Amino acid sequence: MKQVGFAEAHWGMLIWAMLIASSFFAAAEVGQSIDPILLTGLRLLFSALIFLPLLLLKNTSPISAKGLLAHAVLGLLLATYFGSLFEALRYTTAVNTATLYTLVPLMTLFFEVFLLPSPSLKTRLLPMSIAAIGALLLILKGAAPGELPALYPVLVFGVGCLAMALYSPLSQRFKAKTLKGRDPVAMTFWNMLFGSLFLFVFCLFNGGWRSGAQLSASDMFWLVYLALFGTLATFWLLHRAIGVISPSTVISYVYLNTLFVTLFHWVWLREQPALIEVTGAVLVGVGMLALVITSRNAKTVTA
Repeated sequence: MKQVGFAEAHWGMLIWAMLIASSFFAAAEVGQSIDPILLTGLRLLFSALIFLPLLLLKNTSPISAKGLLAHAVLGLLLATYFGSLFEALRYTTAVNTATLYTLVPLMTLFFEVFLLPSPSLKTRLLPMSIAAIGALLLILKGAAPGELPALYPVLVFGVGCLAMALYSPLSQRFKAKTLKGRDPVAMTFWNMLFGSLFLFVFCLFNGGWRSGAQLSASDMFWLVYLALFGTLATFWLLHRAIGVISPSTVISYVYLNTLFVTLFHWVWLREQPALIEVTGAVLVGVGMLALVITSRNAKTVTA
């Protein structure tokens, strides 16, 4: 597989952040009475099936049992994240989960220390922290003062955040050994396929599969849209960047999601920017710019 360059990887992740931000608005169009874990499983499955023809056309070597196991582990991490998110949202607000999610890049950096040791890890800590503080300011705008989430949803979603933080460095570790030479198409297909299967199994136990009877034509349209742009394209761009830039830098692009959503409210919805938002936007921009500059010289070492 031809490896993309440094600039291409970062431009791809910029598009990734835009697609993720737009997916929040598209997801709101899907019927709210349908089990969200079932919807996510369908999104991952549709995305995998769309990639299947391309995978079959490519002359790739047969996947080994160890390779399938590696994809199953990565798929389980995805299922754990989405499952914990929707379980936590039953007991707390989206603002609280979004606030906790700002810790994911720093958690990713922690896992990188053990899975992908590199002398450049320390240089990324400060800019990642700056971007995290900026994203936190953007998220906290409008939240009820003094309102703290219950312990249960924090613990549940905390497990999901750990799973998502482990996903990128473990994926790069597998690509260096068990999944060596695996291109973004194959990585995306198998990880999403296993992720959807784990979510469907969960739906069998919690009874969420019954809500599938309420799916309308409009819901299916938005599901296909989300599968194409909110899931398939974003996961392909993610795996395209992993290995070119460090996993902690890759996942730090989630901070731009918050920034793009805020800009949408400013420009499209004509909302007046608050001082805390402007401060947060500046910090996100400064932190991400510093991350891009420092990531140019980052060299990961596998052991």
